[in-house]
Amino acid sequence: MEGRRGLHPARPGVPGRPYRDDARRRGRHPRAERHRVHRPVRRRGHGRRLGGRRRRDRGPAPAGVPSEPDRLAYAIYTSGSTGRPKGVVVSHRGLANHLGWAVRELVGAGTGGGAVFSSVAFDLVVPNLWAPLLTGRPVVLLPQDLDLSELGERLLAHGPYAFLKLTPGHLEVLSHQVSDEQARDLAGVIVVAGEALQGELASRWAEVLGAGRLINEYGPTEASVGTSVLPLTWPLAAEVVPIGRPLPGMVMRVLGGGMRRVPAGAVGELYVGGTGVARGYIGRAALTAETFLPDPYGPPGARIYRTGDLARWLADGTVEFLGRADDQVKIRGYRVETGEIQAVLLGHPAVRAAFVTGREHAPGDVRLAAYVVLDEAVEAGALARHRTGKLPDYMARRRSRSSTRCR
Repeated sequence: MEGRRGLHPARPGVPGRPYRDDARRRGRHPRAERHRVHRPVRRRGHGRRLGGRRRRDRGPAPAGVPSEPDRLAYAIYTSGSTGRPKGVVVSHRGLANHLGWAVRELVGAGTGGGAVFSSVAFDLVVPNLWAPLLTGRPVVLLPQDLDLSELGERLLAHGPYAFLKLTPGHLEVLSHQVSDEQARDLAGVIVVAGEALQGELASRWAEVLGAGRLINEYGPTEASVGTSVLPLTWPLAAEVVPIGRPLPGMVMRVLGGGMRRVPAGAVGELYVGGTGVARGYIGRAALTAETFLPDPYGPPGARIYRTGDLARWLADGTVEFLGRADDQVKIRGYRVETGEIQAVLLGHPAVRAAFVTGREHAPGDVRLAAYVVLDEAVEAGALARHRTGKLPDYMARRRSRSSTRCR
């Protein structure tokens, strides 16, 4: 986490103060242990390069540093339907489980290291940053405010990489910026995560990269970054790519009413469990109890997280994602509860009613649309100023439409 006056994880561009949890005010805010990383050792092509050199043995860890795997590794905030973001508490055990897989399967897929070109507070970049460093490989840090029109050029300047992990939106951008030959040489594998991967986009890249070098990954923040993966082989017939099979140490359950298992092909709600399940939400005991549940099919003490995603098992043993059971949408990989934006809009004294939804302008291109009913006329830009500082940029910068004035 950032410092006391820094930015909250997963909410770049918004000061931390408005999102502090009640737990902090009660003096019980957990802190992640801070560790130093390699200082930048080289600059090239407007990026910073970390690591790439073997550290000298500094001896045992300082006295008093806890090593219990279930202690807090980090807390990351996600959108909340009531207007109050949820702080997800991820343990060292869950983080280590995911990074262990990333080291084995991703870093070992090629030469070079990784690249970070999104906010480090976005948990999609966790393996991009830490997996290469754990193996002595370099990490290229591109500016968080990088103009995406430069993404291909910047990545090519520092490649090749062992792996790249990005969103479908990034992959679409790269489709127009790199040649097929450059794409094949860019990384050993490319992992796509953060939102549903459209079959047409995946098929193009799977054909160029070759069998198994494009990987679709699924996983909520509450499951320590990732839950399942599916290596892809061209040709692909699905309109939306399935989310695959569980990662090592993880489980996936598609359940119906009464948390009963549903047969293959039947639609149910997806629950995820295993080593990566987070501890819960900071200062939200009731919400934690509602969504982090005992696993009725696991060993004693096992828990599963209720994702709110609809899914079904396919005949080949993979899971297909079918959408949400609520109003949550994904915007460029960020999880957005539309109720959070509605709550902020309703906080303006002139707003009588508000409605927010996600509209798909093109396959995979979901944008937020907000509509308000006003009790009195407001000057242009008033609602935008009202949202500033209360919502992160990706949830606040779109225009609102107001209905005919009502009294």
